[in-house]
Amino acid sequence: MSLYRKYRPQSFANLVGQDHIRTTLMNALKSDKVNHAYLFTGPRGTGKTSTARLVAKAINCLNLKEGEPCEECDICKDITDGRLIDLIEIDAASNRGIDEIRDLREKINFSPTRAKSKVYIIDEVHMLTKEAFNALLKTLEEPPAHVYFILATTEVHKIPETILSRCQRFDFKRIEHAVMVERLASIAEQEKIEAEPKALDAISHVAQGGLRDAIGLLEQLTVAGKLTFDHVLEVLGISGKVSLEKLYGFLQAQETGNAIEEIGALYKEGYDLTQFTKDFLELLRQKMLEQVRVGNNNEVNRLLAWIGHFQHAYEGAKFSTIPQLPLEVAVVQSCIPRPAPIIANDERQHASISPKNIPAAPTPPRKIPAPAMTQNTMEDRSHQTLQKAAALSFEMLETQWPLIIKTIKNVTAKRTLSSGKLAAFEGAEVHIAFGTQFHANKLKEFANRLAVEEALFMVFQVQLKVVPVVDASLGAGTEGAPQAVDEKTSQLLAMMGGEMIE
Repeated sequence: MSLYRKYRPQSFANLVGQDHIRTTLMNALKSDKVNHAYLFTGPRGTGKTSTARLVAKAINCLNLKEGEPCEECDICKDITDGRLIDLIEIDAASNRGIDEIRDLREKINFSPTRAKSKVYIIDEVHMLTKEAFNALLKTLEEPPAHVYFILATTEVHKIPETILSRCQRFDFKRIEHAVMVERLASIAEQEKIEAEPKALDAISHVAQGGLRDAIGLLEQLTVAGKLTFDHVLEVLGISGKVSLEKLYGFLQAQETGNAIEEIGALYKEGYDLTQFTKDFLELLRQKMLEQVRVGNNNEVNRLLAWIGHFQHAYEGAKFSTIPQLPLEVAVVQSCIPRPAPIIANDERQHASISPKNIPAAPTPPRKIPAPAMTQNTMEDRSHQTLQKAAALSFEMLETQWPLIIKTIKNVTAKRTLSSGKLAAFEGAEVHIAFGTQFHANKLKEFANRLAVEEALFMVFQVQLKVVPVVDASLGAGTEGAPQAVDEKTSQLLAMMGGEMIE
């Protein structure tokens, strides 16, 4: 038998981490004021189903003691062993249709076989169909006196309000870290497992408040009666607090090279960089809360910026062809101040700013206006951009082109770029060829062009300019677009967000 089943609480005294729920339910049982329908909601592995079984056991116990089941009568023993036919557990994930609920309604009026009451536990109740919920509604509203319902779910927002209003709701919380470590230590002691405290701490951290997951990991990672910290790190790919604190120290000192070397070392040692990024975000969160408490607003602002960089790295990890790249980019962004993107139109970038040079139909302004810049400042910035761009090549752009497209958040810009082809790279200008004038004009639109330029900056950390061009020889057959499509069809596909299927 699995450890999480073996150590499932059989009494309210053994239910850990949910004291508020235990107290309320035991008071209801002692005063014989048990509600006919309960809704248990919360994260997985926090004790919802176990508590439902405890309630069923207490309702039917022949010798209830201060709200606790006696564990000695035949009913208690049958429920513990899973033999009581008057306790019906239904998995709504696989019995979600109206036919199953109708069958329940037909059988519900029959008297219990052995116990005082019938108890129906419906797990993952949010999986029921709309029709099944409607069929269940009347039964919940006017159940027979001998029937109790306990609904359990991890997604309470999917439960109709009509169902919620007929149930007494209990919200299960994630098990606190210290409580979980204590419970794991107790199980390890009973199972005669030599467990290192650091190993139990690491498992509790990974389980994120889910005791069932933590007990499962305890069983999985125990080898020959021993649970070591090093083995937990190796199997779960956890970097540990040392690397987290080291990286944080490098960011504080703006030691970009050392920070990137630390990431490279973690990658070579086989650590899960996605999990590391998640752990580092939690560290940054704790540091931010500490600074909020002491009122250090400057440090809070810096930590907020870092959190934004590493959150973006965590989200982009699954799209990156180079596992360590998103994390490295976040480090560079955190250590090196990012230059403001050049958002002025072409005429204002290369010509003197004067009323006669401003076009009649200017590019729409951004919602957040850019700070005023002198002509010398703009020229210096353009010179710096050209220096950085010199380190790039057409081949590098071509290699990272799929990643650039994935990085774009603007749907229209992404689809437009997918229909084009990288044509040339000159200075700091990226020339993109299209088979039609319509697609080229689409990329010239301010929002679309800016979205592509921001994606280029995210990948290469260089402010590049996008230049759309028309190449009639491509027709509509550029990479990512169907062949032999006329101009009108191409325009219609771009406007409707469609694509040709051969």
